[in-house]
Amino acid sequence: MSQPGLKTTTMRFDTRKVTASFGLEILDVDLSNELKAQDYAELVELYHQHSMLLFRHQSLTAKSQAALAHRFGAPKIETRKQFNFQEYPEVSTIGNLQDNNGKLLSFFVRGGFGWHTDGAAACHVNAATMLYAVEVPRDGGDTLFASSTDAYDHGPSELIEALQDVSFQTSFHAHNDPLYESDPDSFIPLADSEREALPAVWHKVIQVHPVTGRKLFYLNTDPLAFDGVDEKTGRELLQQALAVTTAPECVYRHRWQPGELIIWDNQAMMHSGTPTLSYESDRRLMHRSFVYTLPTARPLPNYDEVSRIFMPDENSISLADFS
Repeated sequence: MSQPGLKTTTMRFDTRKVTASFGLEILDVDLSNELKAQDYAELVELYHQHSMLLFRHQSLTAKSQAALAHRFGAPKIETRKQFNFQEYPEVSTIGNLQDNNGKLLSFFVRGGFGWHTDGAAACHVNAATMLYAVEVPRDGGDTLFASSTDAYDHGPSELIEALQDVSFQTSFHAHNDPLYESDPDSFIPLADSEREALPAVWHKVIQVHPVTGRKLFYLNTDPLAFDGVDEKTGRELLQQALAVTTAPECVYRHRWQPGELIIWDNQAMMHSGTPTLSYESDRRLMHRSFVYTLPTARPLPNYDEVSRIFMPDENSISLADFS
């Protein structure tokens, strides 16, 4: 295995390892330009092999990011649709920007998220997040990453045995409702029809990645219920697995620079935001896309219907808001 920082070459790209066990930086590629089909195919292959891809010095527009998202699979239209671009609904915004009239231009969570996987509220869990840095604060706004496949490989055998037949139930609302209650000005609450489109789902804790075949821990910090163990035991086991996954020596901390794009595999990785207090008086803007990748063990049965429900409306952001 190559060491972090050591430059290597694949069939089509010069690359450099991000860490010894996960992450690959793709060098000297301009994603704002159309690549050859074989190039995209290799990027998807490298994404699965390394769980995370890093691209620096990019100049992505919402249009070019939306096009890239389609190269990796079927984009999910984000649920807080006021932050989806009307022109390119495959792209949403995260950050702390407002316009001169106080209109929110990006989704901001004071305090930042803890460890989680994007898309846990869907049955189709092998999905890519694409996060692109448009504006970054002078201090803070870092993202932490850890590998749930590495965690399984090195996890205690007694923990793996205890989790073998355990499943948990989770819901988008279990995560979103407390956010709204703590800061009701941060986003428009979901309509009843939108809430109904997001029912609770069940996940096995120990899963097999449908592409790589690697076993992994699929974890959640706010489960609603458990199958296979009682609630107290289930929560304790999830915390033990989370501690193994996010041990300090297993975590990569990314300090963002403008023009950087990271694409990561949510079934193979966990990530965490960092405290927002250090940059709340500064500016941060990230463009985010979320893509269901294939093949999958659990396809989303109502993808088209859910996508229509969360399409942007008159309250959603537009490119003109940022001109």
